[in-house]
Amino acid sequence: MADRNMTEVINDLRLAIDVFSRKWNAPVLYAINIHSEASYTDISSTVSEVTAKMLSTSLTDLRERNLVKYDEQTQGGVYKLTTKGKKFAQILESLIEWKTQHDTEQNVVIIEDESMVAELYMNYLSEDYDARYYTSAEEALSSITNEETISILDRRLPSISGDEVAETLKRKIDTCLILVVSGVEPSESIVGLPIDDYLQKPVQRDDIRMRLNNLEFRLGLPPEERHYLALQSKQRALRDAYDQKAYSMSVYTALSEEMDDVEISNKRKDSLMESFE
Repeated sequence: MADRNMTEVINDLRLAIDVFSRKWNAPVLYAINIHSEASYTDISSTVSEVTAKMLSTSLTDLRERNLVKYDEQTQGGVYKLTTKGKKFAQILESLIEWKTQHDTEQNVVIIEDESMVAELYMNYLSEDYDARYYTSAEEALSSITNEETISILDRRLPSISGDEVAETLKRKIDTCLILVVSGVEPSESIVGLPIDDYLQKPVQRDDIRMRLNNLEFRLGLPPEERHYLALQSKQRALRDAYDQKAYSMSVYTALSEEMDDVEISNKRKDSLMESFE
């Protein structure tokens, strides 16, 4: 694509999405994909809102585009996807996945005893997240449900430490991801701390949002891959706090050794590193 001018690229894009020029083309094609072999009745019942006239028009258009073929040899006659149509169905799968991921606001819980700081974080996140905060760790732990998948946690909390809160949260909801945002420097204790990322105060809006975006990506990963990226995040926290000295710290070495022991392939580890921010 680098060798092509932008006019050519845009023109190809326009031609590629022209299939959407007819309202029912994509749903009809996807219905055939679901059935593998679909009769007219199968498609009509699957895409129940489409009229008979619009369905016939869409099927004709899809056949002309070589996305769908009609097999008269099969009893009753059925519609099938061509090789080109199957590739287009994969694009539709990606669109459905994108809709699912981005049409729903992610739940974020903020546990921060300073209400002004919590309100500031709320302001940072209000546009894209369904966020709420607690200034009491006890109230947070009694209220949080499985729907809360990401938590922003201060380590310095009255009555219950943030470290204890993290341990309780992970026991209560093992799939939740925890971003520590604290004035406490990361130290040797970070190895055993059940968290997924670490930011040291003061922080800016972009800092928090970037880390939350990264955690959203991790939500869809298997546990061992989330664990591997959590170890990476802990090492980054040490580098941010101690610069080059971090590499000579025993805690940094311990994290490296634990990363080596994570049972995922080296190829997958390299792939995860590419997504790591």
